[in-house]
Amino acid sequence: MSVAPTECEATRFTEFVHLCEASGLLQRPNELATEDVCDGLNDEVTLRRFFTARRGDAQAAFEQFKEAVEIRNSASHISVYNNIDVSDYEATRKLYPHWSGCRDKRGQPICMFDVACLNRETMADYKKTRDMPLSTGAPLKTPAKPNSVQRAIAFHETLTRFVLPLCTSMRDRPDPHIPVSSAVYLVDVSSFGLKQALELRNYAQDISKLLATSFPEVVDTVYVLNAPSYFGTIWNLLKKWVDLRTAEKLVISTKNEVLPRLTASIDLANIPKGHGGEFPFQHGTVPKLDSGICEQLEWPSQPPGMLPPGPIKWVVDGEGRRIAVAVGSLSGEPRYQPLAVLPHKSS
Repeated sequence: MSVAPTECEATRFTEFVHLCEASGLLQRPNELATEDVCDGLNDEVTLRRFFTARRGDAQAAFEQFKEAVEIRNSASHISVYNNIDVSDYEATRKLYPHWSGCRDKRGQPICMFDVACLNRETMADYKKTRDMPLSTGAPLKTPAKPNSVQRAIAFHETLTRFVLPLCTSMRDRPDPHIPVSSAVYLVDVSSFGLKQALELRNYAQDISKLLATSFPEVVDTVYVLNAPSYFGTIWNLLKKWVDLRTAEKLVISTKNEVLPRLTASIDLANIPKGHGGEFPFQHGTVPKLDSGICEQLEWPSQPPGMLPPGPIKWVVDGEGRRIAVAVGSLSGEPRYQPLAVLPHKSS
């Protein structure tokens, strides 16, 4: 989460912003609908993540942000996000840590994952999408499907475009004035073996490169849970393929260390039952929103806390209120399903 910058940092950040402005990187993307918000694309919170990733170097942050924009644009990311088939999106959810609907004590979203689910069948499907060419993302009713890069971008943009802004808008946090810009990750490695680690080489390299380049600093802490005695050997192999800044955020815990470490920053109600908590987590399922979020949103047409599968984005209505809308496509038909309303403007 963000902290107040020093005067020198503020000056360098202003320089970074000016570089982005001069290159047209802060213009509203033409592909966005009129009511769409720019959160997670080129807003200040996003820019600060890139600035932090380059350790306050304005020129380096500009170069990385420019590269990230080019990668996303080449992947038709906005069109893919709006049009991706919900089944393709949900298949992608099984590949990466995904938001549980819970938050930690600081109000950061908690993303959960079980490495055991990266089995041969899942990896075979991943390889198929990895070998596919880029899709334009539109129009609908076309046999072209997004490849692994486009699916990964769409999935992680849900975190930056929907989840982080949602958590930022919540007023039950210790400091509601500080934006929520990163997430906490709980990764179960109890069944992880050396053979599986070797089979995941391409996957690990792909996602590490994408996160480091296009989604820097979305990771606050990675809790590696139930690490077996031989995990050090596996990690010595994996860390060659993992971004250094991400690797520095790992907290590796044996089975006996898991609950004490998690309860220091996460309420028991938001810790998975499998790790001694009370949350009924199941890998690959859509988020189950915590009570604090449910209470602060208005739910005009469905039960509180019920989110559908597929991508979700924020739009703004004529009164300045934010509305969460489910997008993507179902059986080739575009979806635009209003879900919940944020009655107050987020800070």
